[in-house]
Amino acid sequence: MGENSVRNVLAAVLVLMLSFVAMAATEPPQQVGPYTISFDMNTDMQKQIKVNEPMMTSVSEINSMSIVTDNNTGAGIAIADYKDLADATISTGKQIAAMNMMLQGLNVTKVEDKNIDGNNGFVLTGTPMTSSGAAPSDFKVYRAVYWLDSKECGCGDLAAGNTNVVITSTYPEDVTMSLLDSIKIEKTA
Repeated sequence: MGENSVRNVLAAVLVLMLSFVAMAATEPPQQVGPYTISFDMNTDMQKQIKVNEPMMTSVSEINSMSIVTDNNTGAGIAIADYKDLADATISTGKQIAAMNMMLQGLNVTKVEDKNIDGNNGFVLTGTPMTSSGAAPSDFKVYRAVYWLDSKECGCGDLAAGNTNVVITSTYPEDVTMSLLDSIKIEKTA
């Protein structure tokens, strides 16, 4: 076999391997209410995806979906469409999200700013609190928050918006970050 033939075979094998990796990780786009959600969790973990019925409140409509692997591993994506402008200030959102996690029995161990879907947002990391107050380090909950349409009001760092996205995940950090780095949400209806 000539040198060019060996190169061609190796190139074909590499392309085939890369295509299998890409096929295993990419999820098909999901229609969630008026939104199309696409993402790539970059994992071959078995997952079930469920689109939930919309929830209506007096101030918003919430469309959501769940991604579940087992009883301890899953993620949820919720999109709240507020009827009126709501406070979309990142610093306020961090405080509210941290308090909500604490009320759910989670000790917030890390808060970081993150660009998600081309928007400013943040990610909180939490671990369950035990009765002694100590948290086990092997189980983590990640909560990411951002606004699809926030606009600064021109009076400090205050912002307002109508469409808030909250992503909660108990997948490992690398899988969660792949989800956050790849998620795209577009209003289609």
